[in-house]
Amino acid sequence: MTMGLAAEKIYLAKIIAAKTSGSISMIGSGLIIRDVILRWHRRKENQFLPIAQHIILSMSIADLFNSCFVHFLGTWMVPKGDITISDEKYPIPLAAGNETTCHIQAFIWDLFTIAGCSSNATLATACQYIIVVASTR
Repeated sequence: MTMGLAAEKIYLAKIIAAKTSGSISMIGSGLIIRDVILRWHRRKENQFLPIAQHIILSMSIADLFNSCFVHFLGTWMVPKGDITISDEKYPIPLAAGNETTCHIQAFIWDLFTIAGCSSNATLATACQYIIVVASTR
């Protein structure tokens, strides 16, 4: 059984929306990375980044790679063929990869999702610390 024409168009629209939002996210993350690096080079002492900028930089790098490999490249790295859902086969639109590219994408997705979550947790902890220290003064 194949997917209906309307369902195929909706599925393709979702894939294109993911690629579009991934592109926008990559641009935003790239601009944040550029901004943090430029501020770092403008510092007189040119030593270490402040902790907040370091955390934002690591979050942006994780988001950049995650958006690139998961959302933008998404189905292009999936092997060509059909996907089976409830004993029915459906074609995967825009699939152009093979098993190796699929495994690489899964590894990068896991790696940078964990990195992004860790950076987010670190930022939340740092903000909480700052709030607690500021309230005690």
